Amino acid sequence: AQSCSTIMINDDINKSKSILSLGSLDEEDPKSVASPMALQAPISSKKLGEADTKLVNRSKCMVYLVLFLSALVCGALAYFFMEEEDIRWYTAEFDERSLEVFKGVKDLLERSLQGGKHMSAVLDLETVVQEEINLPNLTYASLGISAAHLMKYFTGGQMMGIAHAVSANDRAAFEAYAVEHQGWISQDLFLYDLEKGNVDLTSTLTRESGKIREHIYGNNNQSAEWSAPIWQMYPTPTNASQAPIMFDMMSHEWFKRQWDFSKELKDGAGQTSIGSIHEDLNVLVDYAAVGREGEHNTIDPKFLILEPMVGGFLVKQIHTIGLIVVSWTEYFEYILQDQPAGIFVDVHDNCPTSDGDTYSFRSNKDSVTYLGKNVDHSTILPSLSNHFSLYGEPLTDYLSDFAIAKESCGYVISVHATKEFIEQWQRDISYLAAFFIVAAFLFTALVFFMYTYFVQKRNRLLSSTAERSTAIVSSLFPKNVADQMMEEVNQGSARNSKGNSAMEDAIHLLSGSNATNADGSALDRSERKEPIADSFAETTIMFADIAGFTAWSSKREPADVFALLETVFGVFDRHAERRRVFKVETVGDCFVAVCGLPEARKDHALIMARYACDCRNAMKKVKRKLEKEFGPDTADLDMRFGLHSGPVTAGVIRGKNPRFQLFGDSMNKTSRIESSGEKGRIHISEEMAKILMDNGKQHWVSKREDVVHLKGLGAVPTYWLSIDSDWLSSRNSIDSVAATEIEELSSDDEFTHIKSMRDEWKNTSNLITWHAKYLYECLSQVAQARKGQHDDEDDSKLQKEGLFFGKAEPLDCIQFDASIQCQPNASSSTPLDANLLKQLEDFVQEIADAYSPHAFHSVHHASHVVLSLQKLMQSFESNPLDPLTQFALVVGALVHDVDHPGVSNMQLVEENDALVMIYANSTAERNSLDVFWNIFGQECFLELRRAVYQTPSEFEHFRQVIVQTILATDIMDKGMQQDRVRRWEECLESGFSCDWDRLKTSMLEQLVQAADISHTMQDWEIYQRWNHNLYEEMTVAFQGGRGTKAPSEFWYEGEFGFFDFVVLPLATRLAQHPAFGESGKGLLRNAKKNREEWRQNGEAAVMKLQ
Repeated sequence: AQSCSTIMINDDINKSKSILSLGSLDEEDPKSVASPMALQAPISSKKLGEADTKLVNRSKCMVYLVLFLSALVCGALAYFFMEEEDIRWYTAEFDERSLEVFKGVKDLLERSLQGGKHMSAVLDLETVVQEEINLPNLTYASLGISAAHLMKYFTGGQMMGIAHAVSANDRAAFEAYAVEHQGWISQDLFLYDLEKGNVDLTSTLTRESGKIREHIYGNNNQSAEWSAPIWQMYPTPTNASQAPIMFDMMSHEWFKRQWDFSKELKDGAGQTSIGSIHEDLNVLVDYAAVGREGEHNTIDPKFLILEPMVGGFLVKQIHTIGLIVVSWTEYFEYILQDQPAGIFVDVHDNCPTSDGDTYSFRSNKDSVTYLGKNVDHSTILPSLSNHFSLYGEPLTDYLSDFAIAKESCGYVISVHATKEFIEQWQRDISYLAAFFIVAAFLFTALVFFMYTYFVQKRNRLLSSTAERSTAIVSSLFPKNVADQMMEEVNQGSARNSKGNSAMEDAIHLLSGSNATNADGSALDRSERKEPIADSFAETTIMFADIAGFTAWSSKREPADVFALLETVFGVFDRHAERRRVFKVETVGDCFVAVCGLPEARKDHALIMARYACDCRNAMKKVKRKLEKEFGPDTADLDMRFGLHSGPVTAGVIRGKNPRFQLFGDSMNKTSRIESSGEKGRIHISEEMAKILMDNGKQHWVSKREDVVHLKGLGAVPTYWLSIDSDWLSSRNSIDSVAATEIEELSSDDEFTHIKSMRDEWKNTSNLITWHAKYLYECLSQVAQARKGQHDDEDDSKLQKEGLFFGKAEPLDCIQFDASIQCQPNASSSTPLDANLLKQLEDFVQEIADAYSPHAFHSVHHASHVVLSLQKLMQSFESNPLDPLTQFALVVGALVHDVDHPGVSNMQLVEENDALVMIYANSTAERNSLDVFWNIFGQECFLELRRAVYQTPSEFEHFRQVIVQTILATDIMDKGMQQDRVRRWEECLESGFSCDWDRLKTSMLEQLVQAADISHTMQDWEIYQRWNHNLYEEMTVAFQGGRGTKAPSEFWYEGEFGFFDFVVLPLATRLAQHPAFGESGKGLLRNAKKNREEWRQNGEAAVMKLQ
């Protein structure tokens, strides 16, 4: 208690080494100090430093500007040069691709023309060998077979056929001939099936192929000089009535003109004619036929090849015209299949018989698309184009066999490249070249910038370190002490008489011995510094300790403990700054402050009295807020204050860790006054009370009735401090009523006041919030572990909401299915519906409302059980419980005493209570179980139930754990307790290698029982608190006529029986299992310690309870 400040500043002193050795101002920050002596530098030096800084900054800006402009110029030149090279690259690639497209078109067209010549030759030969020729009444038997083979040879052919030239005089005779000789259709179908190996030729011969039209039809005038009906065709139609047989090709004007060109040829020299492109040629191919694979596109553009046939030397005139319908789309599907995307082709029809239309095709990634006729290319924006002429002169140099009519059509093939094509072949080397050049300049600028930055950063760091060190020293030491220490540093830096650096001397002065130099050599007596110390005759010291902190912290994680201390003491610090009170230190959970130093104040006692009341009221507010975060028992914490006025000696002890300390009897006395005080009250010495009364504050103090014996001081009169304004402002909250105020009431009023406090048991909003959040976290773990486990399990029973909670009977062994025992993935979480948290809060609120207002069997004790259970479950880290079991255990602990009658089960039997008629044994526990099921099964908690269990197996496991948990809290039922002990001993005898489900069942029972009576195995203060509550509850029951003996008659001896037959055996069992580890052994040690403490002080405790 004498030494109050142990804060180390060695690290900050080490950081100050470089500062103290500089001796000049920071160039970038004139306000930062290079050494304490620099504070005395003249203003002219600062102005000079500012001017130099501006000059340096201007020079740096000029360098950055030159580098930036150089980067732009060089980058632009590189970009334009490489851009031209890139254009040449992809242009050459496009030229090669477009030439491939044109050559492909020529090749396919030549194959189509060659196919027409072959068909003409075959049919001319058949005409020659016929015995009798009666034109135009002529049918070619070989047309179907020949056409089938020829169309396999060239691409794009969709129909091959013949049209006879029929004059007006021969029209009627040809129509009669056609009706009579339409059997060629059946014959071609037969030959097709025969070639394909169709063995069922009978069905082929008898197949109906329909009837052809009996007259030539079309838009041609019936009285026209010539007509050209289609007579034979391939693919062979399966329904002649739907095929264009007998269709007059003269119906089309473009065909008439083509016919006029062809019939003028002399000497039978037939010349092939290529027709113009038309979309209405689809009528010639749109029919059902055999041999046609797939569906032909009936809307794409096509052109017609006309092959005149003259019949050889026997027939010196054109009597028949061969027809070949070719699809441009199929041409380009073949040609463009190996070309990259982004190419589209225009075919311009230059035929004298056409309107000069243009047809467009585009290459996609996997297909070719016909864009349409006379497409507006402004939407496509071609970037590159090449044009090629097809016809107008001989087709090729090496095909002299082909004689192309002069009037034959010519095409212009235009190949275009879009941006998509260019992007595929564009190398973007211009951007790369410009980028690397600019990057090189920028890298140079960056290196220069980083150099200047780190130099400036170093200077700023040195300056800021000096400022921080000064600030830390100022915060750790009173102002006069800090000034004296810094003055010594200045003097040591200026002296430097031994050849040491200023830094070494300064560090030595602060942290070294006062008898030696930094190098270990002895100091002359004249060189030794006087200690930094002073006496203060009038001060008031405060010690404030958190009552109940040791027991509270034993059940929390270290992070929670320090979070609470930082929060509470942080509030105290702010009040100290406002009141100008000097905080000396914190030792553990003890806060030490003093008023009256370093600046003497006559009102030091009044200021410290107000400050103590500020801290007491602040603690009451803070703990209410912290209860939501740290759970039950946090609101039970409170401060115990001790204040004393007297002289102290304060100073700094030099050494490795310099510290500011207070010495004197006043420190000892203040510490003992605080330790002899009471929770929630401000205990002050007689000296301080006298000062307050001399200042007219008699109403602030009241003399303590009992005499306090202080160690080394004997019996000392002390006082309680209570400022009226603070008392009145705190009466609005039940939690702000301190224990001191209760003790000031008479004995009858005290009991009534305690009961009125218990009537506030429903004010549990903080506990409800904490429980709901904790259950929500448990439920999130359940959802995470459940992922993918029950996909195939039938949940129809759950969907009907027809599950029955069943009879509440304990099991010898709970079944832990493999799907239930899945552990959640620690690296991920499963968010739940936000509405589920609201349902949990409503559920916990209804459970809290269902608790009776008893002192012990209350929602507060249930919260204590949950917290103890949470701590015990952390013992299973090596083999943790599955999330669903953990959730069920927590729920069971929360509801295990709901609607408790306030008396034991034996008392209920003696009273022949109505509950005994319902439940044969464990009356209170089974009643709590039914109350829970009734609340949990309400319609408003449907989503909550579906989140807890989603399959029948999950529901059954949840139900079993709940039943086993709640019934396990009935430790007074000898039969069931013997069964629990027997199961445990069987597992113990097998070395805990028995059936896993059986072992887990037994462990859960011991776990829940330990949590239920955990107060007997925790610190003495916690045990006393809940022992007092249970005594109070039983006293109220006895005064109400329930019970044959007053608790005071058997309480002392009864506790020994409870320890010897319940608590110690249970703690021993926990210590036996390795899963509980040190937690079980610690519980056993505490239980033995509490029993011994009860043996020594139990009788006095019972007397105090009375």
